[in-house]
Amino acid sequence: MKSREDFLGRFWPGTATSVQGPLERLGALASLPELADVYGVVEAFKDPVMVILPDERDESSTLKVDGGAALGLYGRGMALCFSSVDKFIPEVDRWLQALRRELGLPSATYARALVYAAKPGAGNFPHYDANANFVVQLQGTKRWTLAPNTHVVNPTDRWTMTSPHLPAEVNPEVEMPRRMPADALSIDLVPGSVLFVPRGYWHATEVGSEDTLALNFTYSQPTWAEVVTAVMLNRLHREPEFRRLADGLESKDSTRQAAARAELSRMVDRFKGEAACVDGEAVFADLMAAALG
Repeated sequence: MKSREDFLGRFWPGTATSVQGPLERLGALASLPELADVYGVVEAFKDPVMVILPDERDESSTLKVDGGAALGLYGRGMALCFSSVDKFIPEVDRWLQALRRELGLPSATYARALVYAAKPGAGNFPHYDANANFVVQLQGTKRWTLAPNTHVVNPTDRWTMTSPHLPAEVNPEVEMPRRMPADALSIDLVPGSVLFVPRGYWHATEVGSEDTLALNFTYSQPTWAEVVTAVMLNRLHREPEFRRLADGLESKDSTRQAAARAELSRMVDRFKGEAACVDGEAVFADLMAAALG
């Protein structure tokens, strides 16, 4: 991979890839005192720290504590997650937003940077996320095992193989996997490694023989459903009639409920008319104007 165009053409948004090289090539990001070690992160981070409990080895089993307590639990072998470190480290925020722009993601994208600190033996069970993830290994070695997800296409929520519940987006008759595919790819990240994990990709992690620190840039990518509904919501809210209270739909008065359902049918017909009038080019121009202004 030689350039941004190469990455966007060959891998973005759906194929995992990694790049190896010295940490120093990342410039200021490699020399930030706040990312020198877990103590520097705790010093800079002002929010509660997420401690990943060892029972499930997954972010669904966590507790939040202050920095001092987090370091104590870290010393006992528990992994730490510092969510949205970009709020406290300006250089990290600059990287986060610059990468978002390079990817062509809109300004409304939910972007955040996280730091993970973990000791030998820690790791995450197999799961997928609903965001794109760029991992920068800062310290230690961590093995990532990855595989494309053929069970849930374009997921909008996170799911782990240890969950007793099926993802809301799949047919109840679908049998979800409980272990990584036999042909999954394993990649060892060392200081300076950068890994791209696409939205929905199966992945699991295992820490090597030394303490690790990793910086993750994550982007919850807006779907076409979200873009289209946001556009239509803005259009409909310009009309006083659509801003009226949707009253009576669940009324215990049968006459009132029937009237509300008739009104709903009428409003749906009006919505169809509004949607038919939407011009894609005009909407795109409005979106660009909002983003720039």
